[in-house]
Amino acid sequence: MKRLFSVFLIFSIIFLVTACNKESIETIGIRGEIKEIYMNEENALIQSILVEGHLDEDTMYESANVAINNNTDIYKGDEKVTVDDLEEGLIVEVIFEGAIEESYPVQGTAKKIKILAD
Repeated sequence: MKRLFSVFLIFSIIFLVTACNKESIETIGIRGEIKEIYMNEENALIQSILVEGHLDEDTMYESANVAINNNTDIYKGDEKVTVDDLEEGLIVEVIFEGAIEESYPVQGTAKKIKILAD
């Protein structure tokens, strides 16, 4: 009985340590070039971008319509920038948040956009 309890205790500890790991691994949804920018006509703000790239080992999609909202963080290097810094021709990495619509191109909301190059 002690042996069974010990095994249960070990598995419980392993489960708790891995379940409580606060460091999350962010998967890159797409890396590619901004081909189009879609504006909200009411307030002239960028509401989404079309990104096209190549399917690599560390990415999930090769084409995506990426929605941008107030919770989307945008970076150029380590510096946080605004949505106004996005323009056609830039190379970006996108990390999605929430559900992804599996249409073509896929559609999802960006959690984080990282500008890599012009």
